[in-house]
Amino acid sequence: MKLSTLVDIARDYKNICLLGHIHPDGDCVGATIGLAMLLEKYDIVSTVLLKDLPNQYDFLPITRYVSDHMDEPVDLIISLDASDPERLGTFGQLLPNGKKVINIDHHISNTMFGDYNYVDVEASSTSEMVFQMVEDFSVMDIHIAKALYTGILFDTGGFKHSNTKPSTHLAAAKLISYGFDFSELIHRLFDEKPLKAFKAQGLAFERARTYMNEQILVCYLNMEDYSNFGIEKSDTESIVHYMNNVEGVEVAVFFYAIDADTYKISLRSKGRVDVCKVAMAFGGGGHQKASGASIKAPLEDAILAVTNAISLQL
Repeated sequence: MKLSTLVDIARDYKNICLLGHIHPDGDCVGATIGLAMLLEKYDIVSTVLLKDLPNQYDFLPITRYVSDHMDEPVDLIISLDASDPERLGTFGQLLPNGKKVINIDHHISNTMFGDYNYVDVEASSTSEMVFQMVEDFSVMDIHIAKALYTGILFDTGGFKHSNTKPSTHLAAAKLISYGFDFSELIHRLFDEKPLKAFKAQGLAFERARTYMNEQILVCYLNMEDYSNFGIEKSDTESIVHYMNNVEGVEVAVFFYAIDADTYKISLRSKGRVDVCKVAMAFGGGGHQKASGASIKAPLEDAILAVTNAISLQL
């Protein structure tokens, strides 16, 4: 899908919302805000609906474009970076009310739930897909470029993941040419964290367990940790990344409590194990080397179930 096609569709609707997935990450935030700014260049006003946005993205124009509600009935819904309606959380309830749904995503587990589906599983990120939609680069500016670069940077892990391709670097180079401080952006996105985030990381690693001859590494945080240390979800996002750097580990699994008996699972693989298949077994999804899911079970039962599923591929 080209941006001109999307613009032609959007002109027929008044109340347009851009939806991102629950627990929005860098790609979700970059793609939704980037597309909102692009549509604005064509005098199309939209609202980005996101909840629980981490403070680490406050270098983007969050307050101008992002809300947690819409006052008017929705006419057109554009979903970005969500593989299925459940990933939209409570905003997924808007889908039946929308006259049209456009689904833009790069996850292999996408269920093609839109009236229009623009899904490219070869793309590094949804933000790169939004960039590739642009035909007339005169509409691009430093703010749009910064948002889309944020999304590409996040989902490629700083261009370290296997989803990084020559086209990804070409897109990044074009975006950098608009003049934002990419070095500062990288520092804000990956390096700068509050002290409590480092405490959370240390606590998780203190509980490290290995399985299958140290090929599977498991760490976790529970509800008590959040209250005792003032930890928020955004403080835990990089933990699984560092877990996957441990020598000899093929799969890193990080469990963090959502409530007393429900855990969000983040999985990372070095390549031998397709963690998307593992995540899908628990109702989640993602990519071959990076996926996630949720499981409702006591911690020990959850760990056993997930490690058993991984062991089938080792």
